[in-house]
Amino acid sequence: MRKFIFLLLALPLVLIAQEREHPLQYEEVIEGLDFEDVKLLLKTALDGRNMNVLGVVDVSTEKPRFSYMLVCNLSYAEKIFREFPKMGVMAPCRIYLYEREDGSVVVGFVNVDTILRVFKDKLSDRAKEVFRKANEDVLSAIREVKGE
Repeated sequence: MRKFIFLLLALPLVLIAQEREHPLQYEEVIEGLDFEDVKLLLKTALDGRNMNVLGVVDVSTEKPRFSYMLVCNLSYAEKIFREFPKMGVMAPCRIYLYEREDGSVVVGFVNVDTILRVFKDKLSDRAKEVFRKANEDVLSAIREVKGE
């Protein structure tokens, strides 16, 4: 238990130290769409990939707007939690959206490659593959909204 608490406390420091080579977050900029449209299209795209949007928190509703989504694929979560239940501290996945001054919208979420580096000794290859699949689901939803 002490190792896990230490790992959780040290995680931000490890991630900050790796920021240059392995950023903590993955981001895409979406241009030509209103903030609310991006939010709705992203929710729809995630739903289409069986990524359940459990909630949307609107932190700021005045420009520049900022929201985040709580997203989870329950079958992925079960596979990971059965093996490493303490990973629940990072679930559900949070996807953030914020509006820039030029009207574009930034969409981002945690960089799964960085998580896998930090927890490489705690997760089996099967669990790592589940993380990679969830990552691809979220990435493809963002790309769909972006029109790619």
